[in-house]
Amino acid sequence: MTDDSGGWFSKGLEMRQTGARHSPYEVTAGLRVTSSGVAFQVRMDEPLRISNQANNSLVFQSPAVTLTADGGTPTPLAVGQSKPFTNPAPGIPNTDSVGHYTLKVSAMPPDGQGGSTVGVYSGVLSLTFEPVVKAP
Repeated sequence: MTDDSGGWFSKGLEMRQTGARHSPYEVTAGLRVTSSGVAFQVRMDEPLRISNQANNSLVFQSPAVTLTADGGTPTPLAVGQSKPFTNPAPGIPNTDSVGHYTLKVSAMPPDGQGGSTVGVYSGVLSLTFEPVVKAP
């Protein structure tokens, strides 16, 4: 899996709040998935925790992660629950299949009661992409 240009997210992804003050922060990223077969599955390895770097008790609420195939419906990803996906069939037999997807992460900002929520926040999203092998 790479970004949609064949590279990597070396600078991470930056979430932005595009709506009103009480709307979620969101980020989307294009992904390119290369697989030896057309079928693969994806799962989250651990819960997504986005916390303030100076005050670890300030945490974004209700993080949600979805993966969407081009022209498809968003599929929510969860810890320990593998979700199936299918790349388009390759144009040349016995070559890898390549599919394009959109990863979306959204979360509500921390509760601001009792203090400031200003600061730099970070988190690690860990996903596992596995090919699905079918018996001959």
